[in-house]
Amino acid sequence: MSLIFNISRDDFLAGLASLQNVTGKKGNIAILSNILIESKTDSLLLTATDLEIGIRNSLPAEILSPGSITLPAKKIFEIVRESGADQIHIEILENNWAKITADSTDYKLAGMPSEEFPAFPEYDENNLVSLASDKIKELIDKTIFSVAPEGESQFNLTGILVEKDVADGKNMLRMVSSDGHRLSLCETTVENDLSGLKMEKIILIPRKGMQEIRKFSENAAEIQISFEEKQAVIKTDHSLIVVRLMNGDFPDYKNIFNMIKKEKFIALKRIQFMNSMKKMNLFTEDRYNAVQFHIKPDKLVLSSQSMDIGSAKDEIEISYDASPLKLGFNGKYFIETMQVMSSDIIKAYINSEESPCMIQGDDDPGFASIIMPMKI
Repeated sequence: MSLIFNISRDDFLAGLASLQNVTGKKGNIAILSNILIESKTDSLLLTATDLEIGIRNSLPAEILSPGSITLPAKKIFEIVRESGADQIHIEILENNWAKITADSTDYKLAGMPSEEFPAFPEYDENNLVSLASDKIKELIDKTIFSVAPEGESQFNLTGILVEKDVADGKNMLRMVSSDGHRLSLCETTVENDLSGLKMEKIILIPRKGMQEIRKFSENAAEIQISFEEKQAVIKTDHSLIVVRLMNGDFPDYKNIFNMIKKEKFIALKRIQFMNSMKKMNLFTEDRYNAVQFHIKPDKLVLSSQSMDIGSAKDEIEISYDASPLKLGFNGKYFIETMQVMSSDIIKAYINSEESPCMIQGDDDPGFASIIMPMKI
């Protein structure tokens, strides 16, 4: 028997959309450009993988005849998106062709046998631990921006470190990222017991995997998560994502934090500071985005210069009562840090003209960002 089913266009479209980022031909494996469609009693399973990330969605559907097929991910998504119909009818014909009917329009789309699709990774249901989605989203948002680009790091900085901890009797979950020039850490308390979360080895999740986990967490108040020897598993009532973990070590970030003495600090308005940095970035050149900081009692003078274009200078009021400092930073790093924070007032701890800057805010508990200075 061949697969035949009816499905809501909106449900089908949402399910297909969530798989698009992990489909696409990889090397000579053409079937990775396809989505596996399988029937269950009253639902469809949609599966996609790039061999690093696998996503599976369960959608309600009227199954008229059971079966399975793989269809081109991009093309079936485009057909459903443009259909405008309330219902989509799909019937699998001979030689893996699919007939797709949407209102008065019929399409024929070439598929591939489901038997050729890679097996979905197995996992242990008993290892899953429930966590609030909002907690996971905050941890990712406050660390993913400082992950190193692919191919630019030898210390596995293209992923995010995940750790669990216990502090003052409370369960903590922590994420840390760095690109070698800056470091971001965010930790949060969780209500659930994390003792069942197996994290004996270092847990490093690649950027793309974290991006998919972030999107995955949007539509559920709670997710289930587990870490196995080579993979992270995240599950909701109707969806599942499996991400292959990275191998290797992560720099000793705790030692970097220990370098910061919380003695001298600048207190300043976050939005005002961020807007001023954006102005300075108009006149920074090359990838270093160099901005000079001249820190004086109660005043911060920012300046930037491009030899070919011109220069910019701005002054903002701050709270600072120590010796003047003059140093340079990559302006982009400060802007990206400010964008993920909520505090109206932030504190920037700077010990000397050679030391890194650590940024924290009272309304961003558990978050800290360290930015290394640069020569100007």
